Amino acid sequence: MRYRSAALTALVLATSSALIGSSAGAAPAAPTSTGIDVNCEGIGADTVTLTGDLARGGTAEIERGPLTVVGRPGFTGEDASGHQVDVAPTGDGALCTADEETTASAIAKVLPATQAAKAPSSGRVTGLLTFTVEVDTSAAVAPQAAAQGDTMTTAAALPFESELRSYLNSRPGAVGVAVRRPGTGKSWTYTKVSSRNVTASIVKVQIMSAVMMKAQSEGRALSSWEKSKISPMIRNSDNDATTALFNHIGGRRAIDSTADRLGMTSTVADPYNHWGLTSTTAADQARLMEHYARPSSVLSATNRMYGLSLMRQINSSQDWGVTAGPPAGKVALKNGWLPRTDGWHVNSIGWVNAGYPDYTIAVLTHDNPGAMSTEVATIEGVSRIVWKNRAKLGGSTTPTPTTRGKRGDVDADGKADLMGMSATGRIYRMKGSGTDFGAKKVVKSGFSDATWLGTAGDVNKDKRSDVLVRRGDGRLQLMLTTSSGALGTPKTIATGWGSYTDIAAGGDVDRNGKLDVLNRKVGGAVDHYEMSDSGSLKRIRTMGKPAVYYQNIMLVADVNGDGRDDLRGVAAGGRMRTWTSTGTAWKQASATSTGWSAYRTVLSPGDINVSSSKQDDIVAVWPSGRGRMHYGTKGGGQGTSYRNISEGLGSLTYVW
Repeated sequence: MRYRSAALTALVLATSSALIGSSAGAAPAAPTSTGIDVNCEGIGADTVTLTGDLARGGTAEIERGPLTVVGRPGFTGEDASGHQVDVAPTGDGALCTADEETTASAIAKVLPATQAAKAPSSGRVTGLLTFTVEVDTSAAVAPQAAAQGDTMTTAAALPFESELRSYLNSRPGAVGVAVRRPGTGKSWTYTKVSSRNVTASIVKVQIMSAVMMKAQSEGRALSSWEKSKISPMIRNSDNDATTALFNHIGGRRAIDSTADRLGMTSTVADPYNHWGLTSTTAADQARLMEHYARPSSVLSATNRMYGLSLMRQINSSQDWGVTAGPPAGKVALKNGWLPRTDGWHVNSIGWVNAGYPDYTIAVLTHDNPGAMSTEVATIEGVSRIVWKNRAKLGGSTTPTPTTRGKRGDVDADGKADLMGMSATGRIYRMKGSGTDFGAKKVVKSGFSDATWLGTAGDVNKDKRSDVLVRRGDGRLQLMLTTSSGALGTPKTIATGWGSYTDIAAGGDVDRNGKLDVLNRKVGGAVDHYEMSDSGSLKRIRTMGKPAVYYQNIMLVADVNGDGRDDLRGVAAGGRMRTWTSTGTAWKQASATSTGWSAYRTVLSPGDINVSSSKQDDIVAVWPSGRGRMHYGTKGGGQGTSYRNISEGLGSLTYVW
């Protein structure tokens, strides 16, 4: 329930008016009480009951739940001259600010004299009352843990536990640590004293997820209003935006229901509807971040990528915690902090994606009566230990990091080039500049029987993308690119490939450091082959039928940030769609775009414009031979901007 500022003004003046109007000897009127809605930093909304006149000894209290008002009230606003009036509330704890304004003829009519004296003002004041609250641990966490049974996710001990234990034994307070390898089912935990904690602001990732799930269930994209609240909630940890979204999704019931859907078996909403007092464990928070690190059954690819983009743009003042150790810009994170009766509670969760292996991590700390900075230092110490020992999370099969050049870059200058083949069997190269392609140059001839031409990726790790060609008799041949830009002698690496409707190559769909080749059968089934650095092929598996209606397939650079390259398809009717690889199958990533039937050829040669998004772009060729570049976007789509290619592509039969 909300109260207008007039109600607060009336309350402030009520006692003095009653005294003036009472007759001599009459009993004073009973103090009036009213409630005002407040929003508490890192906690959420509640109602403070004011009894009597705060300026004349009146009281402020929260009548139920784990919050207790302590100290004297404060005020933030302006006086009649427009000067700022700021009086901080006294006491140690979290700051709560009224939702509605109060107005009085002077600051002394609002606050006790000792507080009013701290802010000399000129006449009438208008602003918000502020309060300090303590949070009772026993009233917040213990009952929730008991109701939940403190269920723990099964997890192994960290392979570097002794180092972590030694470090945490030197640090104050309780600490819960969890690490997960996304997509593998592997997880590790370490607990000092207690793994359970209140979320404070890390719950904002779960609230964001709940908003996304609500939109998805209603068959729509996130609204502009939802995005206008999600962005400040995640990037700046805005509490007002969080409370608005918390109410939008249905409060604590939505926290509990989304926890179930996200597999957060030990996470429970606060019964008094404070979002920041949600009870959780490090294991649950690491699991939550996995929904953003990999394709999720409950979050769409578009929403996942949006959430990740925000968690990678955290306000610099909040960029601490699990970012310690990894290179800058490689961690999507959210932090939370809250002063409590048992000391600071400070949490940090994130996804570290800086090469193999990537991992999600959660570090929750509490029971530290010292400064917040002490707990931040503890979290960062844990993060550095995990980062230093990350190779141990990958097991004995950790691949050697790839040193391959960019897909489609045949001259090792870092920019994708364009290749094409004429009906007479000549192969041409058009050098990429980042904004256009140069004149056609013949690099090989003698392929008049060819039925497919495409990139193999950088097979021999010389930073130059190599070439695959399918001959009329079904042989698949590999040609290595030389330092002069010419193509080497064709080497047959497979036979019997004539029946496949299309081939896609040049990427790594299972993130094992090796190049892959895909073929599409009649009916849409896609087979996965792996290519060695010497060019030999080995069949791995069938990866389902993502492209039943999409006759033209191509591999594209990772669109969802999971380290696996993905698949794009174009149908005869002009529809285009992208699927993300799970390593063994495919999931639809982008909405269908249309209108591509106007072109005779649609291809994806690589990252043409060397963009910061590192997404592969699209080249479309009109029947006339004119070409156009469309720029790829995160999530597998393409932007609205395009650029025409200066060089005419003529009647080139195959282009990549």
